[in-house]
Amino acid sequence: MSGFYDVDSGRSIAQYLGLTMREVGEPSPGRAQLVGTAPAADHLRTADGGIAMGVLLTLADSVGGLCGGLAALPGWVVSTNLMLRTATREMVGPIGLASTVWRAGKHATVTGITITDDGAGGALVADGALTSAVLQPAGGPPVYERPLVLESPTFDTTTAPPLTEFLGAVATGPAELSLEITDPLRNPWGILHGGATAALVDLAGLHATGAAATTDTVLHYLSPGRVGPVTATVTTRGSRPDGHLLRIEVRDRGADDRMMAIAVTTVR
Repeated sequence: MSGFYDVDSGRSIAQYLGLTMREVGEPSPGRAQLVGTAPAADHLRTADGGIAMGVLLTLADSVGGLCGGLAALPGWVVSTNLMLRTATREMVGPIGLASTVWRAGKHATVTGITITDDGAGGALVADGALTSAVLQPAGGPPVYERPLVLESPTFDTTTAPPLTEFLGAVATGPAELSLEITDPLRNPWGILHGGATAALVDLAGLHATGAAATTDTVLHYLSPGRVGPVTATVTTRGSRPDGHLLRIEVRDRGADDRMMAIAVTTVR
């Protein structure tokens, strides 16, 4: 069931990230530009002190998806392809986000995403792109006052759990990580949030290899996660000078083992 009647639906992940987004400029058909910010809080960092790639992917999916959705009105979007490459994960914070529409067509949108360290003079952290399919929600798209401002819901970051715990991700094999599709992890379509899928991919790659960090990710969303548990299985494909190349398959075990996503990542 769609949650588009409620503008706060699917906001649990934004709350966890401390994510605030606002639209820049006057709204116009087929165009949108968003900026955002999130704290570089301890619960978003990995053991080496850097911001987790899973967090960066989730932020990119969130700001890029909203930007594409605004450009697709009166339709709305669902993520189909996310690409992100990091320049660094070492951050002072806060995290700065910017997304703009590269293409807005009848059936798809493409948005560019830039992530910066606003506490380090806007230094580049990551750059990427999100492709989304345009769909027609039953009952219509979310109704936002434009230019849009979405403030982060109140959240105590000092007591926030690490990403693995927030997702409920557990090891189900030496190269496998799984999670249940709980309500806080669903987006307004009622399916597993694209950011949660991306974060699971990142965590699974690190779990399988013992690597310290993911440096780049190409993620193809193939079908929605509706039932669960959702499992990410990692295969090491080879090595290159900047790390190990992994192929990661994500499946919805409760939906006849349906393939949800395939990713290729580099870890080091």
